[in-house]
Amino acid sequence: MSDSGVGFGGFLLGLGAGWYLFQYIDFSFDLIGYLLILMGIGMILNGLLNRGRRQHPISGIFGGVLGGLILATFLTQGFGIVTSITNEFTGFPIGGYRASETFTLNSPVTVNAVDLSIDSVNGALDVHSWSGNSVKFEVEVKARGDTTSEAENNLADFTHDLRSQVSGGVQDVSLSFPIPTSEWNKYSVNIAVYVPSDVSADYNLDTTNGAITFTEILGENIILSTTNGAITLTDLEAPVINVETTNGAIRGTVTSQAARFHTTNGGIDVTLSKISGKHSFSTTNGGIDINLPTGSDVGYKVNLDTGIGSVGVNLSNMDYSVNTARTKIGETSSYSSKAIQIEITANVSIGGININ
Repeated sequence: MSDSGVGFGGFLLGLGAGWYLFQYIDFSFDLIGYLLILMGIGMILNGLLNRGRRQHPISGIFGGVLGGLILATFLTQGFGIVTSITNEFTGFPIGGYRASETFTLNSPVTVNAVDLSIDSVNGALDVHSWSGNSVKFEVEVKARGDTTSEAENNLADFTHDLRSQVSGGVQDVSLSFPIPTSEWNKYSVNIAVYVPSDVSADYNLDTTNGAITFTEILGENIILSTTNGAITLTDLEAPVINVETTNGAIRGTVTSQAARFHTTNGGIDVTLSKISGKHSFSTTNGGIDINLPTGSDVGYKVNLDTGIGSVGVNLSNMDYSVNTARTKIGETSSYSSKAIQIEITANVSIGGININ
């Protein structure tokens, strides 16, 4: 077999193995390290085997396998992994941030219902419930400058706008930062939010270049939006949930009657609780993994489609009107008689869909 044939065989081996493996594991920064180790081994072997002579077939196999693994990584996990990699380094002082300040804001809650909105840029939002009687914001601001003095001056110019008013038994609490858009590249803002656990709360949170994290939150109507950041939901419960990011993964455990999860470059990995509901999942580049509750009282209706990838459904007693490798439309036998009915719509351009 020619060297090119050996290399192509290794490529197919890496692509097939990577496709199968990455469909069933959660892509992490550690995995990037393993791939880099393999690449390093391949380069070392290539240098040793080919020192002063024609390329050894083994080096061609290594190169092909690594190329296949890398392609499989992008096909199954989406090109959002590039953002995931860069997000690992957001804690480092890259980009000239030379001045920082941390401060706390409080908005006392006087009624039983809160409508919370945050409009932030260039930073993460981390939301928790707590036993206090106010909505508390812990804000970290970093300012950029060519010199320390310039950064400190920019920090001094930074302002915030916290508003709170009660109307119709609902307390509207909003936090924003009235800085001209042209100036936003000078700042990074990270916010930890604490909301009283004994109030009914709506959330409308928006940021860019930062992750959003919700931990053990019971809400009503939740709208979350970010760009260039992952969204992580831990034990989030709300009748209506709308989650969207541009470059980043969405993952978590959710209890909801109507949920929408959308990302452009990134995977989605969500576990749904045992409650009736209609849920939609969509991504352009990335895999979708949905974990559903089981039981004889649970029925499922699915409409799943991928452009490049495969669809896998591990649910019992399913009847399909369309059942192909890339599209599955169907429902549980006697779906309409089930006490709990869960409807799933999922669409992917590049990546697989798996339901368990």
